[in-house]
Amino acid sequence: MVTELFHLQSAAHPMIDSQFLAGERDLTEDDLRPYLQPLGRSIDLSSVDERIEEIRADEDIDAQDSLIDAELAPALHRTLDLTRNEAADAGLWHYLCVVRFPDFVHYRWDHVFDPESPGNMEEKFLKAGTDAYSNALHRIWWGAELTYEEGESGEVDDRDYSRTKQVLSFQELANDILDHDFARYIPVTHACGDLLCHDTLNEIREEGTYDDPPSNSNIVSRTTTLLREELTVRRVEMMEEDNIVETIEDLRDDVMRQEAGW
Repeated sequence: MVTELFHLQSAAHPMIDSQFLAGERDLTEDDLRPYLQPLGRSIDLSSVDERIEEIRADEDIDAQDSLIDAELAPALHRTLDLTRNEAADAGLWHYLCVVRFPDFVHYRWDHVFDPESPGNMEEKFLKAGTDAYSNALHRIWWGAELTYEEGESGEVDDRDYSRTKQVLSFQELANDILDHDFARYIPVTHACGDLLCHDTLNEIREEGTYDDPPSNSNIVSRTTTLLREELTVRRVEMMEEDNIVETIEDLRDDVMRQEAGW
């Protein structure tokens, strides 16, 4: 089914009230018509609908699990084949979350809703733009955009999303990459995804080099914090990819050594 894409204007935000955030009512295109600005594009989103249905039917994937993001990312990114300028339009993501995919947002994020403090749930519908971290669909799309590998053919269907899945299935890693400015520099994002994913950290753990190493989440949090500090005094654009990898490895290993009392 082809969906016409719209920009949802900020004047509509007061309609995203606690009743909507609680999943007790929907908002349709007719409800929001005065606030919808056509973007001049229509896309068949049926493959995204189908993937969401498959994920919800998968007994190995729990509601609210970060694995949902990882499993949806390839279909969402391939289908919404946007330029980065188009993807920077916050109103597009507001429309997609509020009107087109609200059930998915609730399925993924209902656990953060607090009627006394609805801000956490509200941002899953209404954040975006330069914030690649919060909006439920925007974060998935940008997580894929910043981590996928182009295939030899250059065709959309030939893209490799294995790193995307490693990052988005590990919520601490996804959050700590997307919430930092360095995420926009692809070599840094790719190196973080490769060097700080569960598979890599578990391999280091199994080698037994460090006694009582910290949790993977702790390693990621501390390493990305140190990396952000490191990149405030270095121009990342001037760094070679090998140097980026070496820097992240050194910071990660320092975190593990410190925890081990070396």
